Amino acid sequence: MNRTVQFIIGVLAIGLAIAAGIYGRNTYLKEVSTYQIPVPVAEIPPYSVLTSEMFTLRDMPRTMESLPYHQKVEDLNGLVSVSALAAGLPVAQTSAVAPAQFRLADAAYEVLSIPVEPVSAVGGQIQIGQRVNLYQMLRQHTENNQPEQAQVDGEHFSVERIAQAVLVVDVRTAQGVTAGPANEDTNGNSGMSGSSQQVEQVQILTLALEPELVQKVLDAVASMKKQGGLLWTTLAIP
Repeated sequence: MNRTVQFIIGVLAIGLAIAAGIYGRNTYLKEVSTYQIPVPVAEIPPYSVLTSEMFTLRDMPRTMESLPYHQKVEDLNGLVSVSALAAGLPVAQTSAVAPAQFRLADAAYEVLSIPVEPVSAVGGQIQIGQRVNLYQMLRQHTENNQPEQAQVDGEHFSVERIAQAVLVVDVRTAQGVTAGPANEDTNGNSGMSGSSQQVEQVQILTLALEPELVQKVLDAVASMKKQGGLLWTTLAIP
């Protein structure tokens, strides 16, 4: 074997060694090395507007760089915490969102929740994204504020539609658990489980209302609680 061939083999061997070294270093850095990620200095309560002063940088494995966590302090500034943020732990992107996303609806609407009974809320099966009509039902009284006997025996409620085509942005049970048919689908295959799986019925309805309708809806809720009125919910016609 002449020297030229030996020289070429030597150069190739050196090149392969360098390539293997670079590959090994990159793999090591990716798996073992650390980088800095923002974490809360102290526990941050839910529904807080975040500022850069609430965070410090902490060394974390570089593998977290590709995971859905907020990677920079400036990315967190101005966001709203959806849940409590633990001190010293990275902040998941779903735990801190922009104010517009946190409000559940466009800023032109007021978002409020009202109590409902399953029997008066389409059997408690209302889902997020649907639109509903709200009806107020009031008992008719005589001049001395007592219901007439004929009214007691027959129709003694007046019905008024107080809001129409209102967007539903959230549905909950009285305990704050997500309710409605969507909850059943997420818990398992309804076709497999059949009737053995009970759907959580809606008892808290969260709506996006035009500001001028809010007072009327809240008055209806107050009447329902104190004066024996009823608040009835129907699915709006598409």
